[in-house]
Amino acid sequence: MSITSNPVLRACLTAIMLSIQTLGTGAATPDELRSSFMLRLDEASARRDEQLKVLTTGYLAALERQREAVKASGDLNAVIPIHEEISRVKSGQDPLPRLPEDTPATLKQMRGKFDEHRGKVLFSHAEALTGWFAKLEEALKAQQSELTKAGKIDDAIAAKQTLETLAAAVRIEEARELLKQGGAAGRARPALRLRRFGDNLEVIVFPDRGGKLSMDSPVENVREETGDKKERGDTKAKVLGEFVGAKGYAVDPFVSFHQIFNTKNPGLMRANQVALNHSFVIDGGKGVKVSYDKAAKTPYCHFADVIPPITHKGTYRFTTKYYIPQSNRHISGFQLMQGEGGGAPVGGVLFKERKKWTSASATSESVNASPNIVLWLSLPAAIDIADAMDDFVVLAEVKIEHLKFTAFLQKKFGANGEAAESINDARQQPVFIVNGQFKE
Repeated sequence: MSITSNPVLRACLTAIMLSIQTLGTGAATPDELRSSFMLRLDEASARRDEQLKVLTTGYLAALERQREAVKASGDLNAVIPIHEEISRVKSGQDPLPRLPEDTPATLKQMRGKFDEHRGKVLFSHAEALTGWFAKLEEALKAQQSELTKAGKIDDAIAAKQTLETLAAAVRIEEARELLKQGGAAGRARPALRLRRFGDNLEVIVFPDRGGKLSMDSPVENVREETGDKKERGDTKAKVLGEFVGAKGYAVDPFVSFHQIFNTKNPGLMRANQVALNHSFVIDGGKGVKVSYDKAAKTPYCHFADVIPPITHKGTYRFTTKYYIPQSNRHISGFQLMQGEGGGAPVGGVLFKERKKWTSASATSESVNASPNIVLWLSLPAAIDIADAMDDFVVLAEVKIEHLKFTAFLQKKFGANGEAAESINDARQQPVFIVNGQFKE
């Protein structure tokens, strides 16, 4: 909002300038300056409150219309989120709390528009407040100087106290911070640029509605700059928590491997002393048959470079659809390890359901330096591999997703939104987020 284009701001500016012009004549006392400032501030605050009231009333009406439309379907579960949002608005919560991650998309869009317009109202008010206060501050400091020179120390102290009291009363630092950090959507000044490990996507991070960096901070997808500046894709994340997989946020995951085994292409899955029979049909399904190779000593399958190592700690999920025949005599199923060195099964999960096609998953944090997942067929230690040559499992589909990320600082921005420092070498970028949490 321009000061000169708004009649309220223009009137205040005129009053302040008149006060400045009369400094040194004794015509404008600290109390008179303060009264002039507070009068204009009250007018602007009333305008802000009225705009927020109109905005809230409109949002409430839109919610009630949406509730009526959804209610007609008879689906109570669809009505409840809208009903709860109406209750929050009517209770006067300000700002409204963040919506749960399972909130329907339509309601999220409605809230997003409401938050955006609310932010613009608050930003405009902060602009007005800081603009007026700057003039008042200039006038009172000039007055302090003139009074001090004239030997009127008590009056100079009164002017100083007036300024300090007003600054605290109107929360001028909060308003300045809001403007410094950007405030409303569409006018925000960027704070950081981050790169997350895995897909190496980068985003610009903006301060949240409180002017600070948090998991609620908005993010904007950008073309990647690290390394060769190659475009590596887009993220659907709208806030930092979604981008890095913070607790309580619906993550925008990175799918590092996804294969439906209905062709001869195993993707990144590699076999070591394991026989793969592609397009194997059993019990109405199709997949890759996995069994021991002849003379196998250390048989396994591995998926290369698909999960975060402990040096870039993250959380990942392995999801599969599989079949274990009842006819197996010794192989009871399969399990996963991070890396070839063994250890506990990923997520503590043993895939062992028999006689039917089964979908299951295992989720784990990084536990060692390997970026590979290894699949071992489960065989009792007392049984020789040669005795289990007729046993097998079938994989119809495998999907591996990164759910929580380590993220690195690629760029800092200055107070005016200018790039203050860029680090395009991934090896030099400092860690900012670890496994979906701010680094301690």
